[in-house]
Amino acid sequence: MNNNEKFRVYDYDIPEQAEEAWDKLANWYSARKKGSYEFKIQLPAILNLLGNLHGKSLIDIGCGPGNYSVEFAKRGANVLGIDLSQKMLDKARNNAKMADVKLTLQKADAHLIRYPDNSFDIAVIILAILNEKIIKEAARVLKPGGLLLISDTHPTLEAKGHWKSNKIGTPRIIEDYFSREKKKWQINYDTEHTITLEYYTQTIEQSVNMIADAGFKILRIVEPKPRKDLKKNDPRHYDKCSRIPYFIIYLTQKHM
Repeated sequence: MNNNEKFRVYDYDIPEQAEEAWDKLANWYSARKKGSYEFKIQLPAILNLLGNLHGKSLIDIGCGPGNYSVEFAKRGANVLGIDLSQKMLDKARNNAKMADVKLTLQKADAHLIRYPDNSFDIAVIILAILNEKIIKEAARVLKPGGLLLISDTHPTLEAKGHWKSNKIGTPRIIEDYFSREKKKWQINYDTEHTITLEYYTQTIEQSVNMIADAGFKILRIVEPKPRKDLKKNDPRHYDKCSRIPYFIIYLTQKHM
């Protein structure tokens, strides 16, 4: 393998590149999700916001390996998971089988969901790259009064900056919250392969305005903190996530 292949950069805004990247990352990402601090922090907050899911039709947009889809199905939702990556969907299918729940899975671009208007009670977008086209497409397939939950990496964490060290109690330096440069996420997904994903992030202001412009009202904003059990299992992330928000969750409702 030459260096150009080893260190290829994938642009998240180009669906073909995003699909190829996530097919390569499927094994790494699926293993990373199992028992991850981000899952442990976000899941309780997400379930609390969504409430009773029994009998609800729910679309998980960018479902990846299906960790959240499985949890929604366990609670009685009729779940459709869509993702660009077939290998991610294969992981989701296996996770559903292991959990003994039913998921409907479809290979699809979040910019063009192959379902009619007003099809779902709930849509979720969890740690997927956001833009106004995706949010408007979620609005289209939601029923009037339907809920859209968006969970994203917190903009303060995505902002230009750095932790001074990995030691517990260390401060984080924020250098440029308002930067509009594309972020670069370099991933060593096995011992021989490294790829870089390029993507844009949104400030809180930009996210709220995108949501409002797509015809939603915001019901709640949550910046979840870790539960005490994370302190024993992952003290470094517990320390950081207790002091600086790693995630931000918007619960929104489509206008009637």
